[in-house]
Amino acid sequence: MPRNIKVGESDQLMIRKLDCAVIETLHKVRRDLDLRDFDSVRGVFWEGDDLYPNAGFREKDHIQLCIRNPNCVKGFFFPREADDSYYKF
Repeated sequence: MPRNIKVGESDQLMIRKLDCAVIETLHKVRRDLDLRDFDSVRGVFWEGDDLYPNAGFREKDHIQLCIRNPNCVKGFFFPREADDSYYKF
């Protein structure tokens, strides 16, 4: 059985092999029922400590996208260096 596992000294489960297996199993069941696969899957992860008391956000909240159909990718980009002049704190 696949497991979600920690990376390094983090207490967060960053490698999500179990999550991936669940998504792939869902699609196998759909194919067995003659239903179409989804082109993409979105997962929301609430992780970390609250940012402030009674917060709706946590330190490591994030959304992950799984693009299962590569034909949906129209392009990609290379990240730029951060422009420090933008931040005026």
